[in-house]
Amino acid sequence: MIAGRITDGATGLPVDQAVVTVNETGWKTTTDMSGRFTIKQLAPGRYTLQIRHLAYAGAERTCSPGSSTPDTVLVVLQPAILRAEEIIVTSTRIGESLKDSPYPIGIAFHDDLVRAPVVTIAEALESIPGLATVRDGTWETAIAIRGLSRSDVVTCIDDARMETSNDIAGALSLVNMHDLERVEVMKSAASSQHGSGAIGGVVMMKSRRPAFTDQCQTSGELTNDFTSVDGGAAQYLALEESAQRYAVRLSGGHRKAGNTMTPEGILPNSQYQDFSLQGTLAVSTVGGQSALLTYQRVQAEDTGIPGGAPFAATATATYTLARRELYGLEYRMPNIAQWLPLFTIRLARQQISRNVQVIQNPTTTVTPHAVHTTTSVQMEAGCALMPDVLTSVGAEVWGRLLDSQRERRSALSGQIVGERPVPLSRYTSAGVFVHNEWDAVPGFLTVTCGARYDWIRITNDQALSPEYVLLSGVMQTNPAGQRLLWAPRAGNDASWSANGGLRYTVAAGLDLSVLYAAAFRSPSLEERYEFIDLGSVVYVGNPDLHSERSSCIDAGVHLRTGSGTVGIDGFANFLADMVSEIPGTYEGRKAYYRTNIGTARMYGCEAELEHSFFPWSTVHASLAFVRGEDTYTHTNLPQIPPLNGQLSLTGRIAGLGAVTASTLWCGPQNNTGIDEPRTPGHAVLNLGFSGLPWQIGGAAITVRTEVRNCFDKAYRNHLTTLRGMLKDEPGRNVMISATVSF
Repeated sequence: MIAGRITDGATGLPVDQAVVTVNETGWKTTTDMSGRFTIKQLAPGRYTLQIRHLAYAGAERTCSPGSSTPDTVLVVLQPAILRAEEIIVTSTRIGESLKDSPYPIGIAFHDDLVRAPVVTIAEALESIPGLATVRDGTWETAIAIRGLSRSDVVTCIDDARMETSNDIAGALSLVNMHDLERVEVMKSAASSQHGSGAIGGVVMMKSRRPAFTDQCQTSGELTNDFTSVDGGAAQYLALEESAQRYAVRLSGGHRKAGNTMTPEGILPNSQYQDFSLQGTLAVSTVGGQSALLTYQRVQAEDTGIPGGAPFAATATATYTLARRELYGLEYRMPNIAQWLPLFTIRLARQQISRNVQVIQNPTTTVTPHAVHTTTSVQMEAGCALMPDVLTSVGAEVWGRLLDSQRERRSALSGQIVGERPVPLSRYTSAGVFVHNEWDAVPGFLTVTCGARYDWIRITNDQALSPEYVLLSGVMQTNPAGQRLLWAPRAGNDASWSANGGLRYTVAAGLDLSVLYAAAFRSPSLEERYEFIDLGSVVYVGNPDLHSERSSCIDAGVHLRTGSGTVGIDGFANFLADMVSEIPGTYEGRKAYYRTNIGTARMYGCEAELEHSFFPWSTVHASLAFVRGEDTYTHTNLPQIPPLNGQLSLTGRIAGLGAVTASTLWCGPQNNTGIDEPRTPGHAVLNLGFSGLPWQIGGAAITVRTEVRNCFDKAYRNHLTTLRGMLKDEPGRNVMISATVSF
C-alpha cells in the first residue's frame, strides 16, 4: 500500500483533486480535501508515482512499499510556471531520476507541447538546449540534435520505431501533440537500448494512457485552436472512462490551414490539413498485471511541400496522402518477484504511407509513393538483483519492409512510365541490450553503463528501369531500353553500442557528471538502394556501404538550489565512415553516389538556467553551441545550427494565470559547408498568457493565447531547405486556444 499527502509549495495548503497514477500498474486515484491519497491494490515492490494537477507543475516519485507497512509519500507541488523538482526518465528503460542521471536528456511534458502555436513537434522542442528544427516546409520538419539529424536520430512512439524516408521530413507531423504525455530526448549516442541509428540521439514520445480507478469514472476534454499566420483552425476531442478492471481512452483531432504568411509575403504551397484518431484499451488481469491495446492513425491530405532539395525550384510538390497507422499491444507484469520489479512484452506494427505529386512542368507529372511497414517484438525486464542496483535487460526483433514506386506521366504522349526508386527491400534487426544503474555511494555517486548488439539482415528483390510502360491503355512489362538496376541479393551487417558514466555529488545540490559512448549506424535501405532520376540529376545508392561509427564524450556541472537550477554540458562527438554523397556522372548527367568517406568531429556546449527571484516569477535562459568539421576534407559540415538560445520571464497573476515574455535568438552562421549560404543572426520576441482553470459546474475551462514574432521580423532558419527566393520563417502569429475539461 502507498499513502501520501500533496501540498502547495507556495502556501503549504493541501491540494485537492490532484491525480496520482502508478505507472507500472496503470492505477490512479485523486487526493481528498486534505490532500491525502491511498493506493491499496499493490504488491510489495518498486513503483513510480506520477502526480498531476491542472494548476501545478507535475511531480514524480519512486517508492517501495513493503508487505506489512505502507510507503508514505509527501509531495510538494510547485506553481505551473516552475518545473517539477524531480522527474523520472524512461528513455534509458530503467526509470531513473533525472537529477541522478549522467545522461544529457531534455524533456517536454504535455503542457509544454500544446502551449505554443506550433505545427510540429520539432518546433515545440526548440526550447530544449541543443535541439533545432530542420525545415523542409511548414508541415514537414525534423529534429537536429547537436548538429545531427534525419538518419542519425532514432524516433520512437510508445517504444515503436518510426521508420520512413527522411528526405522530406513529415514523420513528426504524423503525431498529434495533444495525445502525448511527454517527449524525452536523449542528446547523444549514449542510448544503447534503441539500436542502430542513435548516434545523434533518440526522441521518445509517450502517449497519454487511461488508468484504472476504484469506481467507474468518465472524463474528457475539448480543445479549439486558432492561428492567424495561416488562418489555421484545429479541434481535438478526447473521452476517457475508467473502472477497476478496464480503462479506455478515445481521441480525435482535425487541423486545416492555408498558406503561411511571412514578413515578405505568402509562402506558396504551404497549406496543410490532417486528422488523427487514437484508441487505447487497458485491461487489468491478475496481480496488478495489465494489457494495453493501442490503435493510432494520423493522416494528411492536400499538404503542400514548399521545400526540399530533391525538387527543382520551379516544381510544385504536394502530399496527396501521408498516413501513419499503428497497432500496438503491451503487457506489463509488475513485481512478480522481489528481484523483478517489472517485466514487459510489446508487439507493434506501424505503417507509414506517403504519396507525393510533383508537377515538374506543365507536361510532366511524377507521383512517387511508398509504404514503410515496421513490425517489432520487445521483451524487457527491470531487475533489482542487489540493493542500490537496478538493471534493465531485454531483447528486440524489428523489421522494416519498404515498397517504393513512382510513375512519370507525360501529358504530351499520354505515356505513363513506372519505376522503383528503391527496390522492394527488407531490413531485419535482432538485438539484445542491458542497462545498469548502481547507486554506488547512496546520495553521492551514481554509476551507469549499458550495451546493445544487433544482428542485421538486408535483402532486396530485383529492380528494373523502367518497371513498366503504360501507353494507350496497354501495359508493357518489357519495354524497349529496360535495364537491370539492382539484382536480388542478401547481406548481413551488425551494429553495437556501449556507454558508461557517473554522476557525483560534490556538495549539497552540486553534481558533476561524465559520460562516454560508442555507437554504430547501419545504413538505411534508401542509402543502400535508392535510384532517383530527376531528369537533370540522378541519386544512386550503394548496397556495400559500411556502418557509420561514433565515439562521444559528455561532461557536465549541475547546481540545484532552493530557488533554481543551473546546468552546463560540454560534448565532443567523433564520427568515422560517414555516409555521404560524392558527385559524378550517370549517362552524361550530373549524379551523386552514396559512399563511406572521411571522418568528422562535432563539439560544443549547452547551458541552462532557471531561477525564481520572487515567489511570483521565474527566469529561464539557455544557450547552445555546436561546431561541425569534416576532418577528411578540412571543411565545415553543412546543416549545423548557429549559436542560439532563449531568455524568458514568467510571472504569475494571482487568481488568473501566468504571463510569459520570451526571446529566441540565433547568431550568424558563417562556418558553412560547401555551397551552403551563410545566415545572419536574428532575435524574435514572443508574448503569451496561460490562464488558470476556470471552474464552471463540473467543467474547467483553460484559455491560452500567445503572439509569436511580435514585431513581424523577417528571418531565416539556417537549417531550412525551402526552395526559391522566399525562405523566411512565419511572420507575426496570434494564437488562441481554449480547452474544456470535464
